[in-house]
Amino acid sequence: MVSRERLVHTAESVARVATARRTRAAGQLLLLVTLVFVLVRVRSIWQDSSIELAGVDWWTLIGALLIAAAGVAASAFIWLVILERLGLRTRPRWVSIFFQAQLAKYIPGSVWQYAGRAALARRWGLPMRPVAISIPVELGASIAAGVIVSALLLGWWGVLIAAAALLICVLLARRVDRTGIRWHRELAVAGSVVPFYAAAWVVIGASFWLTADALLSVPASQFLFYVGAFVASWIVGLVAIYAPGGIGVRESVMVALLYSRIGSGNALAVAAASRAMLTLIDVGYAGVAFLFLRRGDPSTLGPDATLPPVPSDPREPVAP
Repeated sequence: MVSRERLVHTAESVARVATARRTRAAGQLLLLVTLVFVLVRVRSIWQDSSIELAGVDWWTLIGALLIAAAGVAASAFIWLVILERLGLRTRPRWVSIFFQAQLAKYIPGSVWQYAGRAALARRWGLPMRPVAISIPVELGASIAAGVIVSALLLGWWGVLIAAAALLICVLLARRVDRTGIRWHRELAVAGSVVPFYAAAWVVIGASFWLTADALLSVPASQFLFYVGAFVASWIVGLVAIYAPGGIGVRESVMVALLYSRIGSGNALAVAAASRAMLTLIDVGYAGVAFLFLRRGDPSTLGPDATLPPVPSDPREPVAP
């Protein structure tokens, strides 16, 4: 198990690189390239599919956008739950840090959004130790939840498998937390938020199904498969660290999974439309967060106080 000191040192080192002027410029340039690529690809892919503008259900597409935005926002608030369970008294406005740092995920490497969040947290006076620890906890919990939700590809059997896996995660988290060992507590925090991330993945996956339904009138009976397909493609895209935001890789997996149901052209159009939607959500949230942070000052975001530490020995009393 990696020590806390090493986590803090690593987070600070990566944060220094993430806040460098060249890194920020590269991130902004890659984000612009990503947006242009997605929009151009959507236009060209649309021509290769059987989708017609006259047949698009625009209200359903708007609903998909709103649901996706809700799922992304839920992920930000789950991060606050992790910080709270690590002993930090949080403020809802800290989600601005999460949203602004998310743009860094469009830099190849799959870690820059976390480094950027650590850098922003340090700038606004958040304690680096719980922030640094929250990053691997969040990453591990979200991946575990994604693997579990991917079981929905199997239909109702997948629902049973996912429910059993989530129950096991919760029970193991409680059992591990009772040991009182410090790193066990962090593992328990990760296990306890896996159901939250699973719910967020289902919400975002529901948005993906609604996008397909708006474009191609996909039946509700395929809801579970589309949710599982989206989450499975996200996991593969995360592993492909060379692709900014998993672009290209995620879409390829979606096409492979949906090819037999709607054809490659239509599958690629749905995947590209979903990508464009999520990118616009990231940009929108980051823009609002940037304005909020720009007008504020560190005293408005800094923590009021930390919660009492949890003793390493369960028989040791907690200091007041």
